Amino acid sequence: MPPNQSELESIVVDTIESDTATTSTMNSVQSMFQKSTKTAAKNATAASSEVTTHNQLRPLHCAAQNYAWGRLGSSSTVALMKDAQAFQEDNDQFSIDEEKPYAELWLGTHPNGMSTVTVKNDDGEETETSPENAGTKHSLLDYIQQDPLLHCGDAECQDISYLLKVLSVRKVLSIQAHPDKSLAEELHSDRPTVYKDPNHKPEMAIALSESVRAMIGFRPLSEIAKHLEEYPEFYAVIGEKTAADIQKAANSTESTKVILQQMFHGYLEQPDEVIEKHVDAMVDRLREMDTHDDLQKLILQLEQQFPGDCGIFAPLMLNVSELKHGQGLYIGANEPHAYISGEILECMACSDNVVRAGLTPKLKDVPTLVNMLTYKSSEPDIQNGTAVDEYTTRYQPPVEDFCVEVIYVPAGGKYEVADVNSPSILLTLEGDAQLTQGEVCTMNISFGSAAFCSANTKCSIVAGPYGVRLTRAFSNVFLEK
Repeated sequence: MPPNQSELESIVVDTIESDTATTSTMNSVQSMFQKSTKTAAKNATAASSEVTTHNQLRPLHCAAQNYAWGRLGSSSTVALMKDAQAFQEDNDQFSIDEEKPYAELWLGTHPNGMSTVTVKNDDGEETETSPENAGTKHSLLDYIQQDPLLHCGDAECQDISYLLKVLSVRKVLSIQAHPDKSLAEELHSDRPTVYKDPNHKPEMAIALSESVRAMIGFRPLSEIAKHLEEYPEFYAVIGEKTAADIQKAANSTESTKVILQQMFHGYLEQPDEVIEKHVDAMVDRLREMDTHDDLQKLILQLEQQFPGDCGIFAPLMLNVSELKHGQGLYIGANEPHAYISGEILECMACSDNVVRAGLTPKLKDVPTLVNMLTYKSSEPDIQNGTAVDEYTTRYQPPVEDFCVEVIYVPAGGKYEVADVNSPSILLTLEGDAQLTQGEVCTMNISFGSAAFCSANTKCSIVAGPYGVRLTRAFSNVFLEK
């Protein structure tokens, strides 16, 4: 059975993700998120700022997360990017461990994976400092807060509103959802050691590899009804009454929310021994078959990764989608999902709140997840982005916290990146180039290079002999209210 409230509060969260935060850190994090959301979507046509040595491009050093589901060693894009950054920084303190998982690269100001910024001191030497305090290491957040008007385009802004990530997925991630703002504030207030910030976490995933697979949102009832007929073990777990309700409503125009919530709640409330019994029976039956379709292969794959877990039935209820290279998928608050495999560019509101229910050894907060979901029943909206011009594709979500662009400049080409009234983060995905800002700044970039760009400042790209592909994240200044 799932843990009760007191048991949830007593569980120590997996230390791979983060250490328990202190009370003072919690208070500062909450204040930071509240202030940052006030300025997430300012006027996109604000006047350009003159680039000086105080607001020029700054190289970023980024944090890698070693969650167990990450790709191992040099097979991970995260590891290769982190290694490339270390080489570019002439930093011999990082080397790839081929037995270690490298799951996520974080670019931003979240306290669980803060980026640091490099500037030059009075002697022209590069140091991880601020111009005012050369020789002292500074986080990106400290750098921004030295002059919010200069770096964010708003004197009241204390932080950036988004977090940019690269994910390298070897094993399926947990079945999870991210709370909306109201619920995030409540969870953070009640259990700050579990839910460590008060912000929501809508996100956009863009495929970097040729294929990215994910479970996202509930299938149409007609598909779930079909699976109840084809998988007797699934029927047994769901129960006769709920199965009958699903089959009756499969071709109805009535709302599906009540039925889906009834199904999901009953399924997650099943005792572990019941789940294990029916998982084992289903897996034994599938293994005796000579051939398997994609869904059956996925079920067997999940069983190998998490034997006996209730999440092995998830593909029978949730859509299984595939993104091709360059395709994007927006995941809103309170939507169930789980990445299955692939290399992913991900941008989200600056939060690390995750409510889990399966395919994980970590805390499963079943009551919260069951109550928070939207229970929409439809196919995911996979998008190809919108062409801004011949070089730039924009992925724009329906929230103000973030927007993502992918820019490709062919070999020897030149392109000016337009200024926006938001701080931006740039990450080089492939190739090499020079970034220039007049006579003030010239930065050589290649795979893995990251940079912070202050609000309302432009930069020019001069691509190298193989061209360059990079991404830019910023607050969604183009959102129409």
